[in-house]
Amino acid sequence: MREWSRLTASTLLLCFFLFNLSYALEPITPIHQDGYCAMRGQCGSKGFVQLNCPYNGPAVEPETDSFKKLLVDTCGAKYADSKVCCDESQLVDLVDQVKKAERIISACPACWSNFLQFFCSFTCSPDQSSFVNVTRTQTSSSSGKDIVTQLDFWVGDGFGDDFFNSCKDIKFGSSNGFAMDFIGGGADNWHDMVSYMGKERPLLGSPFQIDFPPVENHAPRDGLVRYDEDGRHCNDTDTKYRCSCVDCEATCPTLPPTRGEQPACYVGLLRCWSFSLLLIYIFLAGCILFVAALRNGWNPEWLSKLTKRQWLQDGEPQGLYERVALADHEDDTLLDPDHTPRKYWLNSVLQNWFFKQGLFCAHHPWITIFSGLVMVTICSAGWSRFRVERNPINLWVSPDSEALAQKQYFDENFSPFYRTAQLFLIDDSASVISSDNLLALFDVEKEIRHLKSEPNNYTLNDLCLKPTGEACVVQSVTGYWEGDVDNFDPETYEEYLQDCATQPSLCLPDFQQPLKPQMILGGYENNQYLTSKAMIVTFVLNNYVDEDKIKMAEEWEKTLLRNVLTKLGSRPEWKDVRVSYSTESSLETELNESSNTDARTVIISYVVMFIYASIALGRFSSFNIRRIVVDSKFSLGVCGILIVVFSVMASVGIFSFTGKKITLIIAEVIPFLVLAVGVDNIFILCHEFERRKQNADIDETIEERAAKTLGKMGPSILLSSISETLAFGLGAIVTMPAVSSFAIVASLAVFIDFILQVTCFVSCMVLDAHRAEADRVDCIPCIQVSAPHTEEKEGLLQTLTRKYYTPFILNSNVRYGICIIFLGIFACSLALLPQLPLGLNQRIALPTDSYLVQYFNDLDSYFDVGPPVYFVVKDANVTGREDQLKVCGRFSTCHEHSLANILEQERKRPAVSYIAEPTSNWLDDLLHWLNPDVECCRLKKKRRALQDNVTPVRRAPSNPLALPALCGEWDDEDDCEDCKPDWSIDMKSLPEGEEFLNYFDLWISQNPSEDCPLGGKAAYADAVVLDSAHSNIKTSHFRSFHTPLRSQEDFIAAYASARRIAEDISKEHGIEVFPYSLFYVFFEQYTYIVKMALELLGLAIVSIFLVTAAILGSVRSALIVMVMVIMILVNVVGIMTLWGVSLNAVSLVNLVICVGISVEFCCHVARAFSAGTGSRLERATKSLVDVGSSVFSGITLTKFAGILVLAFTKSKIFEVVVTGTKSIHILSDLAIVVAGALHGLVLLPVVLSMIGGDGFDLSAGFDEDGFAWGTGFSSSGRGRILLVEDDDDQLIDDDGQVLDQRRGH
Repeated sequence: MREWSRLTASTLLLCFFLFNLSYALEPITPIHQDGYCAMRGQCGSKGFVQLNCPYNGPAVEPETDSFKKLLVDTCGAKYADSKVCCDESQLVDLVDQVKKAERIISACPACWSNFLQFFCSFTCSPDQSSFVNVTRTQTSSSSGKDIVTQLDFWVGDGFGDDFFNSCKDIKFGSSNGFAMDFIGGGADNWHDMVSYMGKERPLLGSPFQIDFPPVENHAPRDGLVRYDEDGRHCNDTDTKYRCSCVDCEATCPTLPPTRGEQPACYVGLLRCWSFSLLLIYIFLAGCILFVAALRNGWNPEWLSKLTKRQWLQDGEPQGLYERVALADHEDDTLLDPDHTPRKYWLNSVLQNWFFKQGLFCAHHPWITIFSGLVMVTICSAGWSRFRVERNPINLWVSPDSEALAQKQYFDENFSPFYRTAQLFLIDDSASVISSDNLLALFDVEKEIRHLKSEPNNYTLNDLCLKPTGEACVVQSVTGYWEGDVDNFDPETYEEYLQDCATQPSLCLPDFQQPLKPQMILGGYENNQYLTSKAMIVTFVLNNYVDEDKIKMAEEWEKTLLRNVLTKLGSRPEWKDVRVSYSTESSLETELNESSNTDARTVIISYVVMFIYASIALGRFSSFNIRRIVVDSKFSLGVCGILIVVFSVMASVGIFSFTGKKITLIIAEVIPFLVLAVGVDNIFILCHEFERRKQNADIDETIEERAAKTLGKMGPSILLSSISETLAFGLGAIVTMPAVSSFAIVASLAVFIDFILQVTCFVSCMVLDAHRAEADRVDCIPCIQVSAPHTEEKEGLLQTLTRKYYTPFILNSNVRYGICIIFLGIFACSLALLPQLPLGLNQRIALPTDSYLVQYFNDLDSYFDVGPPVYFVVKDANVTGREDQLKVCGRFSTCHEHSLANILEQERKRPAVSYIAEPTSNWLDDLLHWLNPDVECCRLKKKRRALQDNVTPVRRAPSNPLALPALCGEWDDEDDCEDCKPDWSIDMKSLPEGEEFLNYFDLWISQNPSEDCPLGGKAAYADAVVLDSAHSNIKTSHFRSFHTPLRSQEDFIAAYASARRIAEDISKEHGIEVFPYSLFYVFFEQYTYIVKMALELLGLAIVSIFLVTAAILGSVRSALIVMVMVIMILVNVVGIMTLWGVSLNAVSLVNLVICVGISVEFCCHVARAFSAGTGSRLERATKSLVDVGSSVFSGITLTKFAGILVLAFTKSKIFEVVVTGTKSIHILSDLAIVVAGALHGLVLLPVVLSMIGGDGFDLSAGFDEDGFAWGTGFSSSGRGRILLVEDDDDQLIDDDGQVLDQRRGH
């Protein structure tokens, strides 16, 4: 019995459970069929929002005529005779909600129609239950009735795609954003869009949760079907619903492809250019190998029969090392068969001149030195006007620059581009968004807002940009709470922040412009803003043309840096956050600091080169200490270096005397340049002077030896100096101030250095020789020692060159191999030329430990916004319909290729146009502001004059068309009327002329608000400039944004693209349009820098050829020298490409230097070759032995010494200008030295030995220098006489006086 009772109780409990379970599982909306509702009416509130009643009964007739009229006006004529599933209160709330969206999406009628269709069907459709299923209800606390809190809305792909596609491209102009960001959370498909709309957000979105079951794997059941009626398309055939190009891609014209969209030419993996060079190289290398084979005995019978000649040259030396004849008395049969003895008058004239000059300087050293010092002193007087140019525009921008003129126009009409102070707060390992960090950020911003500058107490409020006239623009995440910590709730901030970042227009800051999340947050993915790793704060300050006002801003910025930003990272509240920052004046300040820091390194580099040059000039023949102090040439080296210093001083003095400012390039590069191109002349003179001492007759005086030295080497020095002077001087034609001023000073310095070297240095050399001959101590000539005399012999480097190096490279087999190798290097360098990058990264100008380096890194990593770009329209009558159609974009009658339409199409190909965001079009916004449906422009009925408290932007004289004031928020509706009740999308009824300007005054004075986001004051206050005297708009701009620009290539391409777009629009419509962004003025140079470099370097090379041909008297040898210079230049550019060194103004200066140093490496060897005797091989050998070692020790090793020190500088710009280890100064110079040494001392002698030009005619009795010496003395007994080869033979005494003249036979 007991068991039966237990069983009965268990059964009863189970039945009770199953009854309750069946009741709980009973559907709220059991009936799903046409004519039935799922909900209707409002049964209570949840919070501040009224929610619907669950109702699964039949649809009902509208209760009142007003309800029916409102229903038809809102949802369309199909509801005129239809039952509905909503009551009047529901419909009124629906109208209020959709009105907010209408102001954003009504520009596209198709989207607006679909939007109304979507919500009208959801709310009022008589077949509501067939696609809506209520899934959750709750009891209202206010009424005690059940209310709907969650439901499913079954939407099909057909309508969903039509709805999304009609809305996805709509722009919200003033914010440069998309309507989809506001209505769909930036969705990229219809399901995400409607899911965002249905998310429960009582204040910002839906009052209850609406779920949208996905189409995939979710089939409707129990009578449910998907709502899939046809929607409108944005390119609908019905013009009533057709959208403009700006809001509908399908209605836009197709733009022609640009050059950037055309595929590059490839053959396999090689570019066509590289492939062509490879074929040419293979052919030329094959030709060289063929000739080499013939020269080495390969003589096939077919070739001999074909050419009827014996190809093996019997006189051609064979073997790896062969004896090279160096004696001047070699048998004439050894002469090159192509060599034709000839006379060259210019050579005789120059030798005569330099001998006379050398003789005078040797006999009168102190007069010569004093005269040189006087000249330098006079020229250096210009230092009293010495000033350094630091303004980057005055350095890198041509005064005739089109971009500069456009910048000045923009600054004068719209005010200069604003200044910014920016702060990054970063947590690299986790999200930086937390309640504590946000509260700390509020405190930091408050501190900065109240910060007073020192000493004048300027505040942010005094200097900031105020688009509404009241609040400062501070772009920060705190702006979502209007910058007020009292509005911040630590409990709900996460959801609020996510909602605001998704719909910025719903959380406007105090300056009334939406804060896009990418401008204030960084490091997030997939719009999950709470995962952001960086918070970005930007303080926007006004910029000015007036220098005094700029100093005010700079004072506040420096105070901000010193008192807040530099100390922020050490504060305990930011201990786990990395801080980086910058102000508008930071870059210039850091660059100046960098220059001061590097000055010490540069001076040390100079000193090292000076010491090396001074020591290397000496030639020590004994290890005896007394002999060493006598043979030392340290004082002579110092004199040579001082000549370099004096030449720089004089050239800078002359340049400064003209009133022009010196640039840092001049101060930092010119001394290196003059030392590089001048020190080898010192080495050549000293080494030749010592060589003559070893070979001279016993009774030759020091003065004679000095005169003969200058007579031999003077033309060679003249050749290099004139070539360099012309090459650098031609740079003055370049319009870029930094390059042209460098060229002028460099040209002057090289020429003055030449003058001092062939005068003062010769005198110093004679004085030093007398000191050494008297066994006086170097540097302390007052002390005389008894030094052992040793046999004079050639130096170690010259010995190695003569015995080993020269025989090896001039070996017949090795020569061909050298040609093939250098030809291959040249071909590779040519292949790299098209890949040479352009630009100058500002990081390389900064010290490696500068705080701006980290700031720029963070800017690239976390700031996902490109710079703004403005398309400025000049002198277009935008008040008239004709020009309005050329500019507008959101009306059906706008020109197909209007400015707005073209910019919208360009935005859709950002990889080419570099335009990322929709254009802010003030004209479209103004004309849509007049739309009655938007309810922004409503005028008071009673008065027909402008309200006193409204200050129009345009101060036109009173006229009968003046408009009354706008209705305010609290004005009675009965007292207001629509501005343009006959407004139409075809623009026919829209205002023109004076009426247009009157409406413009009202619009530009209205701040945007939630009820009217199209107000023009915040977004366009400075975008339009009126010419009231002509009742016209003088100029205006249309703002967009570039894509994030991460590299110099991006900046250059973005500028080029903007110019292309503006030029196309101007050409299409006959109006002047130009683009402007802050960086354009600096990047315009890259549109012509390649052409400018080719012209500058080409002119320099041609001038070198002409001078070389004139002085050498051989076009063939001059061509060879020119080819060597070109090869060196191309190799240097190829190395720059491999090392990633960009072509810019700094590297262009170095390429000009490359030309000068290349001449130094080549001209001395070429001149010695032309002045030599014997065959080509013998002359090449002798030239390499005589001057090759001097060139090597004079240029190569000296520059290496200076480069080694500069490698330790903190400034990367030196690392790039010098040579090759890290960056412009070091990388370029190292490439120049290496390439120059290899070509000048390896390839050039080889080529000269094979195809060099003719030498000078050296008749019997003349030595290798063209001099003939007699054995007698002049009648005055003052010395030996010199016979100079010329058409007339002259007898000249030591002072250069002509003693006798004999007519040549």
